[in-house]
Amino acid sequence: MAKQADVSGTVKDFLAARLGEFQTANTAEDGQRAEGKIDLEFLNLKQWGKEKAAREDSGKPTLTIDQIGEPYRQLVGALRKAHPGIQVAPVDNGADKVTAERYQGAIRHIERTGGAKPAREEAFKGCVGPGWGYYRLYADWDYQDGAQDPAALFDQCIKYQPIENQFTVFRDPSCPIHEPWKARFCILVEDIPTDEFTRRWPDAITPNASTVFEASGMAMPDWHPTTSVRVADCFYLETVKGEEIALLDDGSTAPAKAVPVGRTVVQKRIPVQTIVKLAKITAAEILEGNDEKTGGREEPWPFIPVVPMYGEAITVDGKRYLRGIVRAARDPQRMYNYQNSELVYELALSPKSKVIMAEGQMEGYEAMWKNAPSSAHPALFYKPTALNGERVPEPHVAQFTDPAKIQALVVAINQHKADLRSTTGWYDATDPNRKNADQSGRAIQARKDAQAEGSVNFFESFSVAMLFEAMLLIGAHGRPGAIARLYNRKGRGIRIAGLEDETTSETLKIGDPYQTDDGKTAYFEWGAGRYDLAVSIGASYGTRRQEAAFAQIELMKALPEQMSAAMAPMAVRNMDWPGASEIADRLDATLPPEIRGDKDKKNAIPPEAMKAIQEAHQMVDMLTQQLNQATEAIKTDEVKRTAEVQKVQAIEANKLQIAQIEAESAALKVRADVMIALAGLDVKEGTAALQEETKRLAKLADLHIEAEQLTIQGKPQGGETVQ
Repeated sequence: MAKQADVSGTVKDFLAARLGEFQTANTAEDGQRAEGKIDLEFLNLKQWGKEKAAREDSGKPTLTIDQIGEPYRQLVGALRKAHPGIQVAPVDNGADKVTAERYQGAIRHIERTGGAKPAREEAFKGCVGPGWGYYRLYADWDYQDGAQDPAALFDQCIKYQPIENQFTVFRDPSCPIHEPWKARFCILVEDIPTDEFTRRWPDAITPNASTVFEASGMAMPDWHPTTSVRVADCFYLETVKGEEIALLDDGSTAPAKAVPVGRTVVQKRIPVQTIVKLAKITAAEILEGNDEKTGGREEPWPFIPVVPMYGEAITVDGKRYLRGIVRAARDPQRMYNYQNSELVYELALSPKSKVIMAEGQMEGYEAMWKNAPSSAHPALFYKPTALNGERVPEPHVAQFTDPAKIQALVVAINQHKADLRSTTGWYDATDPNRKNADQSGRAIQARKDAQAEGSVNFFESFSVAMLFEAMLLIGAHGRPGAIARLYNRKGRGIRIAGLEDETTSETLKIGDPYQTDDGKTAYFEWGAGRYDLAVSIGASYGTRRQEAAFAQIELMKALPEQMSAAMAPMAVRNMDWPGASEIADRLDATLPPEIRGDKDKKNAIPPEAMKAIQEAHQMVDMLTQQLNQATEAIKTDEVKRTAEVQKVQAIEANKLQIAQIEAESAALKVRADVMIALAGLDVKEGTAALQEETKRLAKLADLHIEAEQLTIQGKPQGGETVQ
């Protein structure tokens, strides 16, 4: 007996809300989806329109010579060669470098085991083709059975789901294109054959037009196909308001209803918690959701885990249009196909050899003329004929094809091919039209760089998508990520993977102790502190390794022999051929430990030898200190001896100067007496002159005596103190 539709108010309102969101997205993206479908048909080589049938009916060819597929494959191939990575860095005091590195290692492990690469590539194909694509993250049971620890049966891990058909995703159209975390809803639909639907959900309603209207109150013709049942995964956000809190003047917070006495309220707010929920529905009922089947269940994601990847976005009259490389190349591709088809048609009209001759001229030579197109006759004979007595001209070959038209078609084909290159940004170095042009390596590289610049917006969109993926894993805007919520059982082992081609990995457990950057002991857990997120897209690790080996070899040529030997093991290890690692290990073993940079080189010296070396260093330090002290003492004694010598020399010099002054005074007195006597000078004037000279000599003597006293006190005649 078929199950009746549950038309209770709660379920009916819930289904109506979800179907209303579907209608909103479908209406907003209706035109975009129509154009995107044509783009995909072009990539699928369906590049002719309604004119194809008319041409085929008239016997004209309709060729499809695809020129869009090559640039499309080049862009997708460039991404497959790249090695995108998520970078994690600690921000606040609650975060540390060790946890950031473990986040990166855990993300690498999740990417490899969860299928990140095909999921991202599928979304990028949609980004380059019609202009948009998606991939999804979901939580799955880590162990279905056979787990040694029964608690491990409750562990979940993160997986990636490629979405091959982007037309099955109906996402919030009001969400900003560069802020995917702001989406309020996302619906993923799937049309399941009726028999398969009944097998999966034997107790579910098989909806038709009447049950859909009864359950939701909405006429939804898309939701009741005749041979299948439409099932949808509906993600939506539910906000839960908390109790109003107040920010106080001392920087603390308190419930707004219980502000402490004496405190001033600076600001109030009601905290809002956003929860991501998921419900699997038909248009008639909720198949999977909460326990009561009245709504969705809570998901461990901070945001809706459907990652969008957009191509080129243009907004016209408030409506967003998305496109890849196909949209602008459709018309040149159509014309290219048409002109090539016309050229083939014109060439097909040309007969192999059509000869026009008068009746009777083939008489006697029928076999020769019949085999003329396939046989190499040295000459073709005909029978001369006459009409009304006049000779009929000899047979001649008729021309049915216009050479000028053929040439015009070839020119048009080349022009349309150039248009295709300009619209797709594809540079073809093998183009025969570039013969004798752009042949230098620099010119070709410049063309390739210009092509890369024209397609950089696609890779930038890929980076935005991966950044949003990192936010889903680690968390952002105050919301914890899925890693912290899913990998949180104490004692659970977590794989920490290395770089792309490294086979070794580390297993951590929640609650394990480790040393932080400041030397403190912490216990491993997720979600502590905030972390900055960044995305890098570069060559694959293997490609970078080969480039590193080439650069290292070139550098070794310019370095001294000893430094080249130190770099040799690294260069060989980066080479991509069998046995490279073994040879590198043998080269590395020939180097001293301090050059090898061994992690365990500190344990290469025995403890007894290390102790003797340390004692020798201490003895050298003590002797050096004693030598410095002795040197300073010697310098001090030399200064004192020098000062004493200078003091004695100054006293002797002053005594000599005083004796000279006394002798000069006596001589002066004698000369004065002689001058007075001989010149008959006035006694009074002579006495005055003698007094002035005596004062000068006395002053000079006083200065010498003062200098002597200063020298005796330890101050030389420059005013500097002797140390």
